[in-house]
Amino acid sequence: MSVVSKKEKILIIESEATFGGKIVEALAKEGYTVSLATDGVTGLKLMFDTLPHLILIDIALSDMDGYQILEKKNTEPLLSKIPVFLLSTQGNPINMIRVPQGSIKEYILDLQADDREIVKKVNNLFGYPISRETPNNQAISKKIVWVEDDKLIGTILSKKLVASGFELFHAKNGQEALQYLAGNVPDAIVLDLLMPGMSGFDILQKIKADPRLKNVPSMILSNLNKQSDIERAKILGAQKFLVKAAASLDQIVQEVRNLCGQ
Repeated sequence: MSVVSKKEKILIIESEATFGGKIVEALAKEGYTVSLATDGVTGLKLMFDTLPHLILIDIALSDMDGYQILEKKNTEPLLSKIPVFLLSTQGNPINMIRVPQGSIKEYILDLQADDREIVKKVNNLFGYPISRETPNNQAISKKIVWVEDDKLIGTILSKKLVASGFELFHAKNGQEALQYLAGNVPDAIVLDLLMPGMSGFDILQKIKADPRLKNVPSMILSNLNKQSDIERAKILGAQKFLVKAAASLDQIVQEVRNLCGQ
């Protein structure tokens, strides 16, 4: 079947030429016009030369990093309104202080980032149809409650879970979660531990004391990694304990599927 050419131009600024090439190939197959730069200076030049409709920027670049490119882009009237997907696929944490507010449409942070997932996000941005895959359809009826107060992680993982077919309620604190759970019984519950007010341990204890909820499988997703925290979570009834910094998005989604018996 022939590919219909799309009018949108996309610029990818990615230090890993192999990974960048895979994204170029995948987007070109969708009909986009794609350019690739593997360093910051060339990437900035191509911004002016091509005036793309979307830019994918790696934060780890030689000579000029992704933050410097964003700063320069946002000072240029011709470039400032172009949407950006920010990439960090080498395990580098994003310094949110250096990211201009409201400048990023999507964050792609997975060490095993899938070019097909990136194509979906691009098609979604431009309003093109997104085909559903069988694995996503299998998870579509599963309801997940996720309690997490970190805005960045909340945005990224919420999008990933929804894209994977789950019905998601994202609570930003324990009170929100318990209010929702008072009238709903989900298929799984995912909890952060360190939150203002009620901790994840407190929420887990209340859940396991509720006859309606005590058998709902639960998982801790936290940056705490002391053995005492892991043991306490297990004693309170958590089936799984994942450390955020050590888990990829795909691994988190798979563990949620496992919780739901998929």
